[in-house]
Amino acid sequence: MQPPYAAGTEVSRPMAPVGVLVVDDQRVVREGLARLISCAQMALRFVSTAANSAEALSAAARLRPEVVVLDADLAGEDGLALIPQLALSAGVLVLTSHGDPATRARAMRLGACAFIEKHQPAADLLGCIARIGHLQTRGEKAPFWQGASSPPAVAASSAAPAPGSS
Repeated sequence: MQPPYAAGTEVSRPMAPVGVLVVDDQRVVREGLARLISCAQMALRFVSTAANSAEALSAAARLRPEVVVLDADLAGEDGLALIPQLALSAGVLVLTSHGDPATRARAMRLGACAFIEKHQPAADLLGCIARIGHLQTRGEKAPFWQGASSPPAVAASSAAPAPGSS
């Protein structure tokens, strides 16, 4: 199975506008991610932020984002515990420094669409947001993807199969 995006995925292709909620306890990280996403060449409904679990759940209920970028550790709060609630209406992308296999497995089990480590290139994050958002706006759930730093390419068109897929 191919990953839901590739580092070289064209994020400017026409698609329905996507709402993105960034959840991270560190203000600098949260604001930096929001600016990065806002500057990406993809159709956006909004980019909003939350600093903790309560803010994340409130913002998600109010804004109905297609994609939630979620940190695993929210200043001692278990960010992954939010996944089951957030995944009911959004694709959850876990973006974390905790790239250990147990954290990845737990994120997948709880319903995350993707798991990316913070040291990976910004293009990986943006491509994943675009792909998850595209699938969510079409009513499809993205398959879980664990976030290798060099994923294989996917087809340019969502209608065409990815190379090597069947």
